[in-house]
Amino acid sequence: MPTSSSIQSYFTSSPTKNSDGFTADEVQSVVQPAGGSAVNTWTPTLDYEEADMGSLEPGPRNLMLIGRVVNFYDVAKPSKRHKAAQGYIKIMLADDTGVLTVRLWYANAEYKLRLGQLITVWTVHISNSSEHNALAPNTAPLFTTIFPEGERHCHLMVHENSDDGTQFKRPFNCKDSRALPSLMTLRSFTDGGYDVDEPKLLVCVKSIGARKRYINRNGTTSELLTLGIFDDTADASLTLYSGLCDSASFLQTSKSVLLISNPGWRIEKTAKLSLNANSRVDIDPDIGDARRLRALAQRLTKKEHVNPPFPVIDVSCFEESPVRALYNFADIDDFARMNPREELLGYVSCIVTSLNIVVPYKRNMLLSAECCGVAIFANATNTMCKQCEKEVELRINPRILGPVLDETGQIGSGKLVLSDRAWGELLGRTASQLVHTDLEVLRYLEQRLLFLRVTMGFALKLEDEIGRLAVWCVKS
Repeated sequence: MPTSSSIQSYFTSSPTKNSDGFTADEVQSVVQPAGGSAVNTWTPTLDYEEADMGSLEPGPRNLMLIGRVVNFYDVAKPSKRHKAAQGYIKIMLADDTGVLTVRLWYANAEYKLRLGQLITVWTVHISNSSEHNALAPNTAPLFTTIFPEGERHCHLMVHENSDDGTQFKRPFNCKDSRALPSLMTLRSFTDGGYDVDEPKLLVCVKSIGARKRYINRNGTTSELLTLGIFDDTADASLTLYSGLCDSASFLQTSKSVLLISNPGWRIEKTAKLSLNANSRVDIDPDIGDARRLRALAQRLTKKEHVNPPFPVIDVSCFEESPVRALYNFADIDDFARMNPREELLGYVSCIVTSLNIVVPYKRNMLLSAECCGVAIFANATNTMCKQCEKEVELRINPRILGPVLDETGQIGSGKLVLSDRAWGELLGRTASQLVHTDLEVLRYLEQRLLFLRVTMGFALKLEDEIGRLAVWCVKS
């Protein structure tokens, strides 16, 4: 039988329990999992200076750095030593001024990272990679090494709720008044642009594939996920591997825009892209080209009007003005990019490369309109809608006018919005006269206007930073 003193000592040495029956250690183990205490609870003991990536120089310095993850990958280095690091995550961190490589060592802690995530790093040194050590990629040679679980003067914080999605979204050295260096379309990249130093691609997410597992050469299992991407010239695919796959769950099709720099590539029928150590991905960058591409993607998800009406724009004051500005297509494009909220009136001298009247006439599609969301075609100025049985007024089908071009650019067939006056001045007849014209005369009209140089009075009014040229007059 144990003595009374031993019984008393047993109860006095037992952990004190709360009113709910759990000890303080048990509560703490649930609130803060084992292995994460060194990471989640950290009190700085030094004075840290907040700095931009662009101002960093190699050397010892107590710094607090904030930026977004633009690339990362895990490098496992298992060790049997107690409290030893089991590997590191190489993170490419960027802000509006520069980029830095962070070598984040870990032992037991798990870091849930994804592309575009906002993080803060506390460190006490900055180093410079070279061809002798190769501790950082060429695109981000400055690096810092931290081990929050083993060093008390360094730390990493992942921002989840405090990130409003607006900080550090602008790539460094980027201005809306000029294009990013080496920025190209998917079509140009596929046709040989991949040989350019540090190529950049601005694309929109088209589709998000399912995760797939595959077995590596060493017998381990990894994951991959393929994103369908596109711009206004071509489609391609972007494959994400391992930890990068988690980033796909935060992307939205036809809305998320990616600025991909230095991608890995394989050219087949389409470009198949991937990310390597020198690549970086900026998600939804704050640049004008990204906003225009997003607006274009949103428009593609909606059914386009078969014959949009001429916009309400007052051109009378400009037509009577003694000074009339003559633009080319490149000037118009530059103005639209630099002044997305302003209207532009002027003239452009261009060549009509083709006119297709005979075939639409034979197909009864010379005039068109839209009612109840259904396209209507007929060789008549008025017809009945089969949905609501109301009379609909038709206008000349814009697709009878082929591509028009000048020395600097081209506008595709059906992309110009012509007023009734402009159609009359171009064809020499009104819509009602056009539908009653003989077939031989229409064939002669096609040949007569082929490669004809005309001067078009245009108006440009953008909506969501994208729009069409509205032609209000045509002069030969």
